[in-house]
Amino acid sequence: MRQLVSFDKLKLTNNQLDDNGHIILNSMHRYQPRLHVVYLPGEGQSSAPGTVPYRTFVFPETGFTAVTAYQNHRITQLKIASNPFAKGFRDCDPDDW
Repeated sequence: MRQLVSFDKLKLTNNQLDDNGHIILNSMHRYQPRLHVVYLPGEGQSSAPGTVPYRTFVFPETGFTAVTAYQNHRITQLKIASNPFAKGFRDCDPDDW
């Protein structure tokens, strides 16, 4: 691979009717992200008929449970601080004025 794999623009939702291309998750379900790398032969190359060579990578430390609300105020603040789309929820710092 020549490029970095980045999920910076990935958005998760629990809205079953979402039509914006977001990843739909169910609350209170456990998820284990997996990365699938598929070999695509270049022009003039071929793979065995009916097969597609691939590798799947699982990083156990990335598993998570989807929730809609946090019971711990510190976790809520951490999520808001690290979410680039949560600008409206951040407290204004008087030093920024």
